[in-house]
Amino acid sequence: MSKHQLVSAWRAAPLAEIAWLDPDGRPDAATVVPLVHRDRPALALTFDRLDLGRRLAGAEAVLFSVTSPALGGGGSPVSAWAHVSVHEDLRGTEFEEHFLNQELAKHPPARRFVDSPLLRAEHPWYLPRILVRVTRIEEVTTHPFRDALAVTTVAGHGCATTVDLDRQDREAAVTSPLPDGPTTILQHGADIPDLDRPWWRRWRGDVRDGVLATAEYDERVQVTDPQGVWRRWRDQIRFEKACRAGLRRAGG
Repeated sequence: MSKHQLVSAWRAAPLAEIAWLDPDGRPDAATVVPLVHRDRPALALTFDRLDLGRRLAGAEAVLFSVTSPALGGGGSPVSAWAHVSVHEDLRGTEFEEHFLNQELAKHPPARRFVDSPLLRAEHPWYLPRILVRVTRIEEVTTHPFRDALAVTTVAGHGCATTVDLDRQDREAAVTSPLPDGPTTILQHGADIPDLDRPWWRRWRGDVRDGVLATAEYDERVQVTDPQGVWRRWRDQIRFEKACRAGLRRAGG
């Protein structure tokens, strides 16, 4: 599969996945808003995700993938490992120049913060970003349509595939073949097209003889009822505080 097809999937998807190996060789994964810079996948993480940005900066390679059937726009699940550069854009000038219009077009929650000069002045903590740009893409791989993305460390390298799960909780068992080794599984989705209520489940553990022994499990639960004004305000305040805290840690 060509790099162009990966970029096309990345450009079309409202949400996507990244994965990487930590210094101890264990895989991890997260959901992201997929952006494009110079016809290559890119990210512009808000500063509440400073730790994630720094983990990506220290990773040998990062997996960029679009595997969620509900978010892939009908295309085949696809992924590729890539080398990246990471820059902490403390003033948000590069984000505003290269990525702002993309984010406004594909990520509706951003519009309440930066959809006009007045809103940008009222929310200055939203423009600074951790910019992740791809410098080189490795081989592109397609995957079957399944429930979740799985990344396993095999002989020191990350191996990505898609898997089916028999349950949607901590005790979920993998029903698709996986190699033995440290493994992270990420399942996610969102309310389309608003994307106000994204959800995810993440399992980290070890696969032995095809069985996942879960050591860590976390989730953001799927919400089906409309969010009230109080909940939305509370979530926004929490988000702003986290972004400001990240900026202070980064020296912004």
